[in-house]
Amino acid sequence: MGLVAYLYPDARWAERHQVERDATLRDPNWSPIDVTVEDLSESGFRVTAAADLPVGAEIGLGLAGIGLRQARVARRAENLYGCEFLVPLTAAELQAALAGPPTSPVALPWSDGSVALGPEEDHPERYPLWVRALSITASAVAAWLIVIALGWFVVGVVRGAVPI
Repeated sequence: MGLVAYLYPDARWAERHQVERDATLRDPNWSPIDVTVEDLSESGFRVTAAADLPVGAEIGLGLAGIGLRQARVARRAENLYGCEFLVPLTAAELQAALAGPPTSPVALPWSDGSVALGPEEDHPERYPLWVRALSITASAVAAWLIVIALGWFVVGVVRGAVPI
């Protein structure tokens, strides 16, 4: 006696892509929630969110490459939500979302003090060090003179020596 297994096709018609990307989810009240998109397809996405979203709720997903798209919560398992786009993504939009935002490398200093990455930046001509030090010192002295003058004035008013 044998067993017969029937395989039913998945109701999802689009191929899933693992992304693990940060995004912003808008709940039914349109409040922003920081989330992580686990996978993405033309028809929907799976997201981890610390929110209480009921199945059937209309939400929005803000993701680099596609902008803000409306979706509906299709299923839920604790903090993991399966959502479907109200209007499916085009192939071009999906590729833009999978490409993600351009990333810039972080410049790390080498042991000799040089910077590892990035072009040299153009800086406007700076004043010599002695001019910058003198202007900082003069500004500090001027600020203290203003504080002393205000204090002298307040003391004069309190003692009645300065009429108001």
